[in-house]
Amino acid sequence: MVKTLHDAALARHGGLQGIREEALLQSAVAAAQATFGGQSPFADLVEVAAAYLYYLARNHAFLDGNKRTAMLTAIVFLRINGLQTAADGPEWEALMVDVGASLLDRDRTTERLRALVILPTNETP
Repeated sequence: MVKTLHDAALARHGGLQGIREEALLQSAVAAAQATFGGQSPFADLVEVAAAYLYYLARNHAFLDGNKRTAMLTAIVFLRINGLQTAADGPEWEALMVDVGASLLDRDRTTERLRALVILPTNETP
């Protein structure tokens, strides 16, 4: 799914095609899908989405479009799981720039992403 989303991001916004290092891509995906004793180490779906966003953006597995792919992957993951996100705008751009510049750790990335999730009535992410 991540490679397909990467291709879609490049088709829409342009950029250099290709994977810089497959192991970095696999590592980013595996981090978000990790389990310990059959249980996810993540508290909720937003935390899983933040792991996709953080590790895909930070690992730089693709030649271009790493932050766009990371953002798109997180959004698609949340939507597949029934959660909506705020429209693309300055908050998303600031989040992705900060992650890409190593200004946020994964926990802070989760907090910032959580603020962009639109909650169904009577639910908390």
